[in-house]
Amino acid sequence: MSKSIFVSFLRPPVGSTFFVEGLRVAGGLVRAEDHHKVTVAFIGKGARCAIRGAERSYAVKFLDFFPATGGKKFYVEEESLKEEGIDRGLVADEFAIATRKELGQMMLSSDLCISF
Repeated sequence: MSKSIFVSFLRPPVGSTFFVEGLRVAGGLVRAEDHHKVTVAFIGKGARCAIRGAERSYAVKFLDFFPATGGKKFYVEEESLKEEGIDRGLVADEFAIATRKELGQMMLSSDLCISF
């Protein structure tokens, strides 16, 4: 049975394995036989993952799990960008910027929320 799953990243991409493990879990959910709808959002310190040119070589194999069709793959919270001092122009192309309210609505409409 297909589920709507919201996966959020709240920690910076360096200094832990949370980023890689979270992408591995989210990618596995995307590839599951039940064809889950997985929304991935980077919030708080996690917004640093969205910076264009950020080192992601250790996570590339998991990024490939996400289909290229259907628009943007990932979201980054607009308010977190401001709080972290990240200019919108520095956000990588694979990220869509969403407001805290929009992401909150996505969370509320999901069957399951997972945070890393």
